[in-house]
Amino acid sequence: MEKLFDDKIRNDDRYSGHLEKSYDFYDTTAKPEFVAIRDMLNDWFSRYPETDKRQLKRDFYSHQFDSAFFELFIHELFYQQGFSLTPHPTLPNSTKNPDFLARKGDFEIYLEAKVATDKSNDQRTLENKRGAIYDELQKLVSVNYLVEIEDIVFKSDKQAKLSKLRKYFQKWLDACHASQHPQYNDYDEHGDECFSYDDEDIKISLRAHAGIIMDDHPIASYLGGSFCGGCEEALAGAIREKGAKYGQLDRPYIVCVNMIGVRHPRTDEIYNTLLGLRRHFTDTHNYQNAPFSIEMDGVLKNPTGPIFTQVSAFFITQVFPSNLHAAKHWLIEHPATKNKIDLGKLDLTNHNESSVRTKKSIKEILYPYTARPQSDVARKDDRSF
Repeated sequence: MEKLFDDKIRNDDRYSGHLEKSYDFYDTTAKPEFVAIRDMLNDWFSRYPETDKRQLKRDFYSHQFDSAFFELFIHELFYQQGFSLTPHPTLPNSTKNPDFLARKGDFEIYLEAKVATDKSNDQRTLENKRGAIYDELQKLVSVNYLVEIEDIVFKSDKQAKLSKLRKYFQKWLDACHASQHPQYNDYDEHGDECFSYDDEDIKISLRAHAGIIMDDHPIASYLGGSFCGGCEEALAGAIREKGAKYGQLDRPYIVCVNMIGVRHPRTDEIYNTLLGLRRHFTDTHNYQNAPFSIEMDGVLKNPTGPIFTQVSAFFITQVFPSNLHAAKHWLIEHPATKNKIDLGKLDLTNHNESSVRTKKSIKEILYPYTARPQSDVARKDDRSF
């Protein structure tokens, strides 16, 4: 039987590099928290239809890890609700194929999985340039000092001279150890001391803090972070791409969107994106009981009326291999769908325009008896989580 990750001896106990492919890291790591994730993915993969395993595995180890993971996740999520799933079913009115036809008794639905990100191509390019610098600085040898990255300023489109950078900062760390005190040559924008490298292409500023180096991992903090809100454009784009892709359908259709950017989706912005901005009839800030109107600026509405009415519902989440025990979801019925669906036949908590039917979370469906281990809560390739 084909496995997603083959059985072999693994001795690699390092953390992932920032530019390392996710599949390669999970396939080689021996760190227990990530071995648990690999075993989980292999378990899910064992239930995926045999005829399509090879293609899904190819997607995993190519540059489509996030999309392949989300497809496997959707398969497992509905499998654990009692559905049998057929990948890429034939449609009556289209030559295109959705990701799954899910069946449970006489209840059948089409499922489409889409990964959405709030990162532009320029942002991805910048992340890759930063990632190369992070991986090079991680090679620094330090005994008593943890390194904090204060700032990275790119002055040109050229990549930094990585080995030159590392040698420069290694000499600085050696001086810090020799003097038993951090040595600085610059000040950051807040007036705090730092040690900087500066040339025509880049400026990098670091600080050193006394501490214990774990796993030969001297970098204590990176730039960036995560944010709440700001996912509207990415969500709207995913719905526009998938909402009318298959024309008129003979079964209910759920568009599933995984918001994998640095911004965390919020309930208010999801409803605003789908249904339109809620504007309150009040000049005060006490909105709790104030009447409101819904503008015709949601992705499901325009001035001529509802659109994407072939979609029955939307499943929206932000899920990674490491956060399944805590991942939130929104299962929202299209209020004007022409393709009605009985969401009561799903085990997931779901919503319509006026109410919430509380049922089960992602964790309760995937892990009904035991909680997900907490040791793998940090996403291995994004340390802001």
